[in-house]
Amino acid sequence: MNLEIVLTPVQQHAANSLLEGLVLSPVAVLIGAAGAGKTTILQVMQAMQGGVFLGAQQFMNARQAQGPAAIEEAFLRMIEDAVQSHDLVLVDDLNLVTNAIEVGGDGRVHLLDAALTAVLAEARALGRKLIFAVEAEIPWPIRRRAHIVEVGDLVD
Repeated sequence: MNLEIVLTPVQQHAANSLLEGLVLSPVAVLIGAAGAGKTTILQVMQAMQGGVFLGAQQFMNARQAQGPAAIEEAFLRMIEDAVQSHDLVLVDDLNLVTNAIEVGGDGRVHLLDAALTAVLAEARALGRKLIFAVEAEIPWPIRRRAHIVEVGDLVD
């Protein structure tokens, strides 16, 4: 059975804004509270635009392969692999990665920033587009390059 996902008007507006933003910048961020529909929006965008969807399950698989202490390396490897083979990479639940890294202190945050800077540079060099979904905080390397779309601020 193939069920079609239908977005709410607010979610559809966010999806349209992301698509418009990708024309201006190869990096976009979808920000919103838990339950706002970020995952659903990314899944619909993947169905419409193609690309690869990377969520918590893919990150946990990559982390197991790298070892539990190698959070930044696992995340970097997962996205690098996706960028190499897909024009569009949709990364859901980035906050799960940033939360896990924040437990390690400022040094770990800087390692993530370095990894993100490398991934963003590689994606740009290859002409790839990236969309990240977060609940609140956007890591600096992404925030300074991204078109940001917030889900939930709009009322129809």
